[in-house]
Amino acid sequence: MNKVCFNGEILNVEDIELNDVRRGFSFGDGAFETIKIVNGIPLFLNYHYKRLSSALKKLKIDEDQHFRLEELKSNIFNLIELNHIQEGGVVRLSVFRTGSGTYLPNSNKLSYIIELKKSSSNLYQTNNKGLKIDVFNDLLKPINFLSPYKVANAQLYVLASIYFKEHELDDVLIKNSNDNIIETTNSNFFISSNGVLYTPPLSEGCVGGIMRMQVINLAISNGMLVYENPIHIQHLLSADEIITTNAIYGIRWVGQYKDKRYYNSLAEKFTDLLNQEILSYQKDLMES
Repeated sequence: MNKVCFNGEILNVEDIELNDVRRGFSFGDGAFETIKIVNGIPLFLNYHYKRLSSALKKLKIDEDQHFRLEELKSNIFNLIELNHIQEGGVVRLSVFRTGSGTYLPNSNKLSYIIELKKSSSNLYQTNNKGLKIDVFNDLLKPINFLSPYKVANAQLYVLASIYFKEHELDDVLIKNSNDNIIETTNSNFFISSNGVLYTPPLSEGCVGGIMRMQVINLAISNGMLVYENPIHIQHLLSADEIITTNAIYGIRWVGQYKDKRYYNSLAEKFTDLLNQEILSYQKDLMES
């Protein structure tokens, strides 16, 4: 039976009652982060914590002395040990406004849950077969101060995911209220044209992805130009490659959009560079 951490206390998931999480369940009143584990160590934890803390400020949910990086890190490592995760895994850190009330809450205090599960993969691996994608037009993502964060209200991504499954696709691209393409159902994305990388800026309403930032840094450190520009459908048709980036899956390549086919050299290159950095960092961590 998997153990979870609820407000700093280690519990069985069955021990958490509905009243403990009612606001998050009833109103989607919170935010979350998903964090990859490699060799029993959570990756990019500082970046995830920083983004979540920023989201809480925007949501007007008060952090307290128990919701600090060092305490969360200790709780996550404790759960990793209790759940016997020695290689790959996934952490979900969910934070929501506690207490009662309806649209007007009676408190802005937070509660949080840390959940873990094992993963069949350890280091990042790119996909063998390219993703088949299309554009989701049924619902547009608004551009506002919550756009860069993973908030608990994820109806757009749920409907877009149902759409790609119904149409026998692997993913779909989501558009913003300006009709520009900004992300997929669970990833940021980049297009490559003539050796230059392009990705939508955060001002277009895409999630400020942790892996997005890693890929930008890897590209620049390896002498590749990266531009943050609005992306339109015609850019997909002129691209040489399209990759999607996600903290859990890493870097995946798109094989087909409509009748257009793409190469996959970038996904393999960045995945190798990313894994090298992770292993080097973990080696330094173990030796320090």
